[in-house]
Amino acid sequence: MPKVNILKKLGSLVMFASTVAILVCSAATLSKSYSFRPFLLSDTSSCNYETLSPDHHRTNQTQIKQTVQIIIHKIHQQLHHMKENSRDEESEHASFLADILGLVGSVNSSLSVNSEQILQETPSNLLEPSEYFLTEEIRKYVKTKPNRLKKQNFMGTNGTSASIGHACFSMRKLLEDYMDYDVGDICEDDWKLAQKIMVNGCDPLPRRRCFARAPQFYTKPLPVNESMWGPLNDKNVRWSQYRCKNFTCLVSKATTSKKGFSKCADCFDLAGHEYPRWVEPVYQDPNSNTTSDFTITEVLDLKPGEIRIGLDFSVGTGTFAARMKENNVTIVSVVINLGAPFSEVIALRGLVPIYLTINQRLPFFDNTLDLIHTTRFLDGWIDFVTLDFVLYDWDRVLRPGGILWVDSFFCLKEDLSDYLDVFKMLRYRKHMWVVVPKSDKSDDREVFFSAVLEKPARPF
Repeated sequence: MPKVNILKKLGSLVMFASTVAILVCSAATLSKSYSFRPFLLSDTSSCNYETLSPDHHRTNQTQIKQTVQIIIHKIHQQLHHMKENSRDEESEHASFLADILGLVGSVNSSLSVNSEQILQETPSNLLEPSEYFLTEEIRKYVKTKPNRLKKQNFMGTNGTSASIGHACFSMRKLLEDYMDYDVGDICEDDWKLAQKIMVNGCDPLPRRRCFARAPQFYTKPLPVNESMWGPLNDKNVRWSQYRCKNFTCLVSKATTSKKGFSKCADCFDLAGHEYPRWVEPVYQDPNSNTTSDFTITEVLDLKPGEIRIGLDFSVGTGTFAARMKENNVTIVSVVINLGAPFSEVIALRGLVPIYLTINQRLPFFDNTLDLIHTTRFLDGWIDFVTLDFVLYDWDRVLRPGGILWVDSFFCLKEDLSDYLDVFKMLRYRKHMWVVVPKSDKSDDREVFFSAVLEKPARPF
């Protein structure tokens, strides 16, 4: 009878050994993709990487670690039981189990070290989504790209997360707060939370089954012939999440600390700062008449009658779209509310805002737009890989012969050559191209770059 028990235990040990072998093979396979510390194995030839299914590659590291810990626990229990019985015939089995325990322990240590490394390399509010993928291009695309200047950009983020919905999983708490509401009731006034989630890569957001809040005393907008430059009504904005509580505050020369934002701080002064834009150039150096500004007339004259529809990917209140509308060109303005009601103002002016972050693929089909214009948005904070993806997407939606208008892109002098190389990569025809000093600061470390470029036909 004892021999039967020994055979049963021996069978259990063989099963244990098989399980551990499979686990070690899986973990070793993952190590090829996730850079785990090499395991202390004398012979791994029994691990056939090529025969493992894709499911093994997608196995979650946390689940593997939990499985290893369960095996370690069970081996400890068995060893304890053998020590209590301490029969000669079980001593060899105990030694065998001890060897397996050492092997599994090394796997567990490797997993722990790798987990700590991933957490250290990942921003505190984001788990790096690229670690979930094996294909290099998708890993590059979804990897959070840190800002070039090693500090937060004007959107309040330390890097850029491309959007394929992956980042929502690493922002679980914020997303759960956003989705915590009563179905059929009025939504919370939480657009600021939603925008925070969006600019960190969880874009687009899930739909919700609640009613969006509206201004309490909303009044009908002005007629289209008056709305573009007419007065803005305070009653048509929900001011609760803004530091300024009316348009008087936004138009004033108040400090950034009072307004709550700095990017395009003068853009709400429609009658003053905004009115001459793209009609009269601003000279950075009046003594030499140098400017990075091109006028709308200059650009439209390059392709008479051909520019009809386009996109403005900028920070602003819709003035570019307004000026183009006066020239019978329809422009959609990409915008997010960076401390002020940019979206609301564009709509109140009778123009079309599209609430979109830089993380998201443009919602337009290939080869459909005549023009893309950008200013005050893609500047020296942006990572080169991010800029690469953005420009290729813009190229996708521009039609053959379409115009890319890069308007007053600024960066550090030492970075200019690298940024220009990224734009030159498009191989567009240069209609206008200028680099001038940026003289609004006491030093001369920054420059402006502007260009009007034409997409080639590429018939093949």
